[in-house]
Amino acid sequence: MDEDLTPPDAEPFDQGSFGASDTGGRGTEPAVRKWSIRPGVVLALLVAAALIVFVVQNDREVPVTWWFVEVNGPLWAVIIVAAVAGAVLTEVLGWVVGRRRRRRRRRKS
Repeated sequence: MDEDLTPPDAEPFDQGSFGASDTGGRGTEPAVRKWSIRPGVVLALLVAAALIVFVVQNDREVPVTWWFVEVNGPLWAVIIVAAVAGAVLTEVLGWVVGRRRRRRRRRKS
């Protein structure tokens, strides 16, 4: 009563099961995540550390006069506000100049 019911052309299960590939079949182990430090993360940490040192060292109050307004504020805040305002102004002017150049190119074409 021991009959072999396997079809003669059937392959064993370990040799090419459905959905398996040569690189990711059932016989392979799961990929192990390797931890690495990204350069962007290191740069961000260095900038954050430098900013903390900057704030701690420049905490005295300074007077700021702009047009008719005079306020007192910490030196670090005055410098950071000025830097952010300069960056925003640079981006806006760059956008305006780029837009004018694009318009001139379209008119010439």
